[in-house]
Amino acid sequence: MKTLIEILQSVARYAEAYAEIQSIQEESPLIPEGDQKTGCIGELYGYLYLAHANPGATLTYGSHSEKGWDIECKSDRPSKRIQIKTVSAFSKTRTISPIHHGWDELFIIYLDRNLAPTGFWIITDTSIVAHGEVRKGCKCRDPEKAGTGSPTLPFGENRIADLQNAITAHKAA
Repeated sequence: MKTLIEILQSVARYAEAYAEIQSIQEESPLIPEGDQKTGCIGELYGYLYLAHANPGATLTYGSHSEKGWDIECKSDRPSKRIQIKTVSAFSKTRTISPIHHGWDELFIIYLDRNLAPTGFWIITDTSIVAHGEVRKGCKCRDPEKAGTGSPTLPFGENRIADLQNAITAHKAA
């Protein structure tokens, strides 16, 4: 069992990392601002994927009041709005935050305990959330266990290799 001193030291390290991410969010257009750091990290990964898959596109994060989408992707193709839901391995239930209507693509990203992506699904069936509705209580698929996750979500294949390629390409640039 951890002592109070060890717990407080851990809290201090967490606060330092949190402050560092907050500072980056305030300075870089790559990661959106927000208190839910896991979600912001997922949006960063979604942004990197979109930039790689849509070279030359203009990517814009939605405002905090925008519930239906997180990133808008404008290019010579029709623009699209993407809602990103992120779940980490720290979540015992793998419950996805509410899915709102108003997106063209839904990205579901699963992060391991190092907050690195190990699951990436793109859902294009917008009919899963009716206009004016919100879908709550859905479970994310476990990337290591086929058939898990809410059966009402058409997960499809885990496209983690595509996401990892996008991340690698941006690191090399």
